[in-house]
This record gives sequence, C-alpha cells and structure tokens, in this order.
Amino acid sequence: MFGASRFRQFFDFLSLWLAVAIPGLAALQRVAWDSVWRDDLPLVRGLGLVAPGGPSTLTTVAMQLASLFPLGPLPFRAALISALALSICSTFVFLMARGVLETHVPGSFLNAPLAGVAALSASLGPGLQAEATVGGGATVPLAAGLAALWAITHPQWSKERRHGVCAILSGALLTESALAALVVLLACAVSMVLRKDWPGNRREWIAWGLWPLTVGVLMMPAWFRPLSPNSILNYGRDFSMAELAMVDPVARPATGLAAWKAEVGVVSLVIAVLGGVMGLVRKRTRWLVAPWLLVVAADAVFPASHGGVLTVDQLTALRSFAIVAIAMLASVGVQTVVTTLTDTALPMAKAAAVLLVLFDGTLVAVTAENAAFSVDRSVQPGASAYTDQALYRIDPNAMVLVRSHAIIWRLLASQVVAGARPDVVVVPFPLMGRGTVAAGVLAHEPAATMMLRDMALEGTAGPHAVSRVSDRRRLLVELDPAWKDEMAVHLKAEGLWLSMETQPLGRSDRRLAAENAGKVIERVAKAASSQPADEATQSVLLTVAKQQTLAAALAKDRQVTYDLLQKMAAVAPQDLFVRALKQRMEHAKGATIDVSGLIR
Repeated sequence: MFGASRFRQFFDFLSLWLAVAIPGLAALQRVAWDSVWRDDLPLVRGLGLVAPGGPSTLTTVAMQLASLFPLGPLPFRAALISALALSICSTFVFLMARGVLETHVPGSFLNAPLAGVAALSASLGPGLQAEATVGGGATVPLAAGLAALWAITHPQWSKERRHGVCAILSGALLTESALAALVVLLACAVSMVLRKDWPGNRREWIAWGLWPLTVGVLMMPAWFRPLSPNSILNYGRDFSMAELAMVDPVARPATGLAAWKAEVGVVSLVIAVLGGVMGLVRKRTRWLVAPWLLVVAADAVFPASHGGVLTVDQLTALRSFAIVAIAMLASVGVQTVVTTLTDTALPMAKAAAVLLVLFDGTLVAVTAENAAFSVDRSVQPGASAYTDQALYRIDPNAMVLVRSHAIIWRLLASQVVAGARPDVVVVPFPLMGRGTVAAGVLAHEPAATMMLRDMALEGTAGPHAVSRVSDRRRLLVELDPAWKDEMAVHLKAEGLWLSMETQPLGRSDRRLAAENAGKVIERVAKAASSQPADEATQSVLLTVAKQQTLAAALAKDRQVTYDLLQKMAAVAPQDLFVRALKQRMEHAKGATIDVSGLIR
C-alpha cells in the first residue's frame, strides 16, 4: 500500500527536485550565446588570460573547466557555469529552509512545500536569474557561501566535520568576494555562539586551520600569473571591476530588501519580518534565524548596485545572500501564521490558512514573470552589432584610443577571447600604467612613444604625438575632455568613433561624415531595441553621440552640432546633456560654444 509516510516522502522528494531543476532550466534558456557587455571583463579574467588580481579564483577554475567541453562559444560555456551554480544555490536554500521549518514546527506536512517556495521565489527572481545568465555572475560565490552556512548548521555531522567543511568553503568564498566572506564568517560565528558549538579542543581548532590553507592555495594564481612570460595581457594585481562599476549609467544602489519589495511585494516583506521576529524570539530556532538577519543587516549597510548593465558589482553576492535570507524568513512567517490559524477555533480559520499558503505559492509565479520580461540574454544582439561596427568594420592595421571602461573591455574581450582583428591596436587610456600594456602598444607601433610619454606625464595625448601616429596608421579615438579646438578641427565622425585626420577638415566634410556616422548608429540602435531592450548598448551609443556632438562644437561648427543635437533630442529628449548643450548654444556668442563639464 502507498501509505501516508510514503506519500510524504514522495512529496518531499518532488519538492526538492522542482527546487533544483526549475531555476537552472529557466536560466539556461536565457543564457547569452554571444558575449554581452556585463561578462566582457569577467570572461577575460575568468579564462585566465590576464592576471586575476581581484578575487576570482573559483570562477576562473570553473570557466577554464567549462572551456574544455565543445558546447558552443566560450561566452555560452562560461554562462553555463553560472546557471549550474544557481541550481546548487536553490538546493542549499531548500535544505536550509526545510531545516528551519522542521525545527520551528516539527513534522508539518507543509515544511517541504514551503521550503520549495522559498527556494523558487529567490532563485527565479530577476536578481538571481540575471546573475545566472552571464559568465562571472554572483551565483558562484553565492553557492560557496550557502554551502558554508549549510555545513555549519548541519544537524547530523560531527563538530570537527562541520567546522572543517565550513572553513574550506568560507576560505574559497574569500577568493571571490571578501565582504561576502566576512559576513558569512560572522553569521557562522553567531550560529556557533547561540548554539554553543564553538571549537572546544585542539582537533576542532585544527579544522579551522584549513581556512588560511584554502585561501593560500586558491590565491596562488593571483600571485604567480603576473610573473608568467606567456600571459597575453598583464594588468597587475589591482585588476578589478570597481572602476567599471562606478561608471555604469543604469546601476543604482539597492538593498536586498528594496529588491524583494520591487520584485515580490510589500505583503511578502511584512510576512518575512514576522518570520524573522518569531524565529529570533523562539530559542529553538534562534541559532538558525539570527545568521540570516545578520546577512540582511549587512546588505543594508553595504548596498550593491541594482540593474547594472555594463558590469557585475562585487557587492552583488552579498545582496543575493540577503534575497535568499528574506525568502527563507518569509517561509517561516507563513508557517507561523498558518500554524496559528489552524490551532485556533476561529470561524474560517482553516480556509484562511489555505488561502495564505496559496498566496505564498503565487509568489513563485510573480517572480518568474518579472524575470521573464526583464532578463533574457539570448536575444540581445546589440553588443554583437556594436562590435561588428566598432571593430570588425574599421580599416586594417588601425589604432584605437579608448577611454571608456566598458568599450575597453568589449574590444579586449573580442580580441583576447574571440581572436578578432589582431591587426588593430587598442590603446586603453585608463590601463596604460598597469603591467605590460604600454610595452605591448610599443611592440605593435614604435611611433607611439611620444604619445605614451605625454599620457604618462600629462594624462592626455598631445597634438604632435597624435599626429605622428596618424601619419602611420588609421587613428580612431574617443574624445578626450582635455583636447582643445586645435585638436577638434582634425576630428570627424566615422561610424562609432571619431577619426583623427592629418589635415584640418572643412565643414562640408564634417557634415557628410556626421550623416554617415548617424546611419551606423541607427543600425546598431535598431539591433539594441529588441525586447527586452539592450540598455547597455543604448547607453554606450548615447555616449558615442555625445562625443561626436562635442567634437563638432569644439571645432566651432554650429550647424553640425545643431544637427547632431536634434538627433539626440529625438531619442533622449530629457537627457541632461541635451538640455545643457541647447542652453549653451542659445547663449553662445559667435561660433564658440562652451562645452566644459559636459564630458568626463
């Protein structure tokens, strides 16, 4: 006979596998087949082609293993690691939520379903789904941190085993996100103190000695990679995503609480607060709930950027921990309300409890629907269209002077990972003082000596140094705010760049070049307008249009400046740059237009 106990075991097993399989499959169908803006820098770093000076060891190892399997292009293989890590995260969320619910109300039939809802509502939301669709996302450090917290609270392992596994996993997390590792260690310490489970003998203290050993072993690539003579690029040990995260135009600081409120709703957040209070009040669950409250508090103090489209913020792992914590606390709150209602003799109490459980289940559909409309990397051709125009279609043996961090990593990812256009020399201004970048530029073009000297001494390339390079190569540039009108008269729009000509240009030449460049921008913008819209490509195209407009203004060509400004106003009428430049043109005396402060 298929008794009640067998049915419950089957139901628990089904809940677990749904929580494991659905998030990974959902992320898999949204994985980017080609490189997108967010994974440019992590992809170059994760494949070990540059020195991983920032914490990235786990991601680097995972990406290199994935590159060995012929499953598609390298960006797709790297993103598969993030999707797989999300399934692992969902597994640990289910196991820990189930443990908290069993400790809170032992033997309840709803424990497994509520744990499954907690796992799915967290892992199917836009936040974690976005991290699971690109290489180098936050799901890898999240999986390591969740595994560490699960190990330290495991009810059946010995103390030495719990502490040893937690030490190894938290040490591995340190090589990915230092702040997240610190928060996880504090959460583990809170759990051990409340449970009175701290190390008490020499063997248990030796288990924690595995922590510095793990950190030392996993950080060896960061120490020895800069010394390798075969490294394609070498940016030194200050290699990180911090500078790129600061210039992401769409990202805004947001905590896990704010993200949960926006993605799920206020009612669920109130239920999570109730679950946190009840779990902290009751002694039997305090040691399980207190660490998650600490995670939420740490995320409130150190909020990560939300909605970034150019890079992955290093604090995103901590916010992902907070989202998971809120999902688990919400399951405790639902269990508390349902148990209270069923134990009372109030009219319609059981019906209200059933409706609350159904409401909790609908949260999964709500988060999944939000992710369906906002997260889909598989249908975003904007980055590829930009690369096609900015790199593949430029003249042979050209040199490109790049200032924007996002464009630097887009071009380097195309050259280093995909092997595209090795004849083009990319000169990344912000990275010239790191490692062997300057030496690599000189090896390709000895005439760049004076330009590199000017950049080292004055922070910008002088007109004489630039003219020496433009005499030998096709020179394409991004506008430098330090350049004056004597440099601007040599600039004309060419595709997505500004071309540095050897002779000053006439107004008719500049006007014709601006019209042709506008057609190129429109083609790329059309590719970036797919649903969901490619905000990263759109923001980069807006920057390109601004630079071409300012170059015309610096050259004192009011007609071309006005034409370009009108095209920008049709796309972004409320942009501060458009309004500011319009006002300055109206108050300008003669042909000179004040453009100071309009570009950084």
